[in-house]
Amino acid sequence: MRNSRLLLPLAAASATAGISAAVYFSAVILFFLFLLIIFIKTRHAFLIFVCFFSFLLFFALYTLTDSRNASSYQQGTYHFKAVIDSIPKIDGDRMSMVVKTPDGEKWAASYRIQSANEKDRLSYIEPGMTCELTGALEEPKHATVPGIFDYHNYLYRQHIHWNYSVTSVHNCSGPVNFKYRLLSLRKYIVSFTNESLPPDSAGIVQALTVGDRFYVEDDVLNAYQKLGVVHLLAISGLHVGILTAGMFYIMIRLGITREKASILLLLFLPLYVMLTGAAPSVLRAALMSGVYLAGSLVKWRVHSAGAICLSYLVLLLFNPYHLFEAGFQLSFAVSFSLILSSSLFLQLKTSLGQLSMVSLIAQLGSLPILLYHFQQFSIISIPMNMLMVPFYTCVILPGAVAGVFLLLLSASAGRLFFSWFDFLMSLTNRLITKIAEIDVFTVIIARPEPALLFLFTVTMILLLMAIEKRSFTHLMVTGGMCFAALCLLFVYPRLSSEGEVDMIDIGQGDSMYVGAPHQQGHVLIDTGGTLSYSSEPWREKQHPFSLGEKVLIPFLTAKGIKQLDALILTHADQDHIGEAETLLRHHKVKRLVIPKGFVSEPKDEKVLRAAREEGVPIEEVIRGDVLQIKNLQFQVLSPGTPDPENKNNSSLVLWMKTGDMSWILTGDLEKEGEQEVMNVFPNITADVLKVGHHGSKGSTGEEFIKQLRPKTAVISAGENNRYHHPHQEVLQILQRHSIRVLRTDQSGTLQYRYKNRVGTFSVYPPYDTSDITETN
Repeated sequence: MRNSRLLLPLAAASATAGISAAVYFSAVILFFLFLLIIFIKTRHAFLIFVCFFSFLLFFALYTLTDSRNASSYQQGTYHFKAVIDSIPKIDGDRMSMVVKTPDGEKWAASYRIQSANEKDRLSYIEPGMTCELTGALEEPKHATVPGIFDYHNYLYRQHIHWNYSVTSVHNCSGPVNFKYRLLSLRKYIVSFTNESLPPDSAGIVQALTVGDRFYVEDDVLNAYQKLGVVHLLAISGLHVGILTAGMFYIMIRLGITREKASILLLLFLPLYVMLTGAAPSVLRAALMSGVYLAGSLVKWRVHSAGAICLSYLVLLLFNPYHLFEAGFQLSFAVSFSLILSSSLFLQLKTSLGQLSMVSLIAQLGSLPILLYHFQQFSIISIPMNMLMVPFYTCVILPGAVAGVFLLLLSASAGRLFFSWFDFLMSLTNRLITKIAEIDVFTVIIARPEPALLFLFTVTMILLLMAIEKRSFTHLMVTGGMCFAALCLLFVYPRLSSEGEVDMIDIGQGDSMYVGAPHQQGHVLIDTGGTLSYSSEPWREKQHPFSLGEKVLIPFLTAKGIKQLDALILTHADQDHIGEAETLLRHHKVKRLVIPKGFVSEPKDEKVLRAAREEGVPIEEVIRGDVLQIKNLQFQVLSPGTPDPENKNNSSLVLWMKTGDMSWILTGDLEKEGEQEVMNVFPNITADVLKVGHHGSKGSTGEEFIKQLRPKTAVISAGENNRYHHPHQEVLQILQRHSIRVLRTDQSGTLQYRYKNRVGTFSVYPPYDTSDITETN
């Protein structure tokens, strides 16, 4: 049939539109525009029927899947025998895993380990074991800060609706089926390599052999991600291709016929997928390999485009939620781009030319997805891939696989081999980390508007088509269009006349972001921080949670902010400055502002030492100073004479105006400090009060409220915090004066947006803003 090669690609495109339309109805319009283009280009009724059928099928499939994605349980305490459905991860004194209830529902379970002996005992728990568990169900929280990872949505797309806080684990019995035995084998390989290999090698070897990156050092993994080469640490088409080709070659050399070798590989691939964690890239590569092998058995010539489209459709049929996963999107986008451009690679005569073109096409194909999910890309991703892909293909990947087999055969020979391998990996990781620290290589763009991202994606597709046609004129035109769209993505946020103030939900602490219109000023006031206590060595986590890396930096990146114009620290309490060093070490700060008398004890010097080491200017301010940071201005109300005995009353107190709204930001100022501010500034008023010390009883006195006459009070406090902030007495004072109260512990991040002299309060996520949104 004429145009038969278009059937699977068009069906895949229509399936994408069908699932998208089930979530975003506007995709229906784009689909009908797509149908019109297909009809004009082909005049083929059967192709139109295939597109329409695929659209309706996947629209219905997603709708049905989503309607059934619900829990039959309610919040509360449960005790029963549950199956351990994943490999338990133990990090410090915390064990996490997925468990399956007797009726088959999955929960994300976590357990706080009580002793070193118990930790040793729990390390023997295998996937598939049935254990008696007691614990309470809690609903996973949505992301409460713009730009950060949404754990609720992540679990929802795995059909998980509850966090199960386990309080006891008893009477575990052995695995029950083959799937779990494969997971146990994966766990054994991870444990075995952790015990046998040096740290620099262990995590990399596990990532390359069984797809587990848990033990890769955070700094190394972040560096690979930043430089756009993290795909080297994921099981993908490269790994599957090398493995299947190697196994096929060995079987042929052993005298096995091609047909039997193909059948054995078809049986092996599903096992390999389960062994390596069934990530989207593994599923895609295994399915494509399976299509090729099956085609060879029936003497059917398989085209690469057809194989990848068929794999795409099969994966979405089994799980339509895959479409919204970054890994799935990147895997197929890059593979599609390379397959469609394969004829171009064959025309290049040199290996260097082919490698350069592969890296360029892969970067272009993945760029829209990188900008949407991560808002950044590295301008040296192409040369880094040119350098690292051959190195990993020819040295690291074969070395990791061969080394593990050698270690299993002979412990002494394996350790000798890995002493060399570890030296090589240490050098590689240090090189990658050092290059990633060069900030000029990283381009950050604010989270793009959907229409602009769609425009950029279209121009990118046109550019790839022009590269394939090798037309210089088309290449110049489409290249110019693509560059113009990229510039528009970069410039668009700077065209906005909207300014903002965000009280960031960072738990029990303070952190406020202030942004000027047209992005002419970015200031962060305090960073939040978690209190750290000395603990026993067995409790130390390999992946400690960092508010700076997991919350503040993603929040800034989503806004397109590469560096803050200033970081202002109100005083040296850990819950206000705990992440300052993280921001400084990640080169996120141009200027550090502190109050006079900031250092009252030796540990307070740590942040200033980090600033000096990073070459960040430090500015001390005192009452009466005016801070001018680009288009943002702050008046310093306190401290006057710092009190080294009372950090709270030595807090930096600022007054600012955004649009037509005045704010007073009080740090942890207590009632004595409030009285001093009133004495020095008897006429001070403010529309918005940042309530002092998270709403503690010792702050926010009634006299202070009477003088300020605020309309709104914002309180930063952690949900269910140990101090029971905000105190009821403070809330009653605010209520008596008819002041609207907004709290991060109840509403998430508090957002104020203003344009000209009109502003609006809202919360993130926007559960129900009807009772707090107000225009001034």
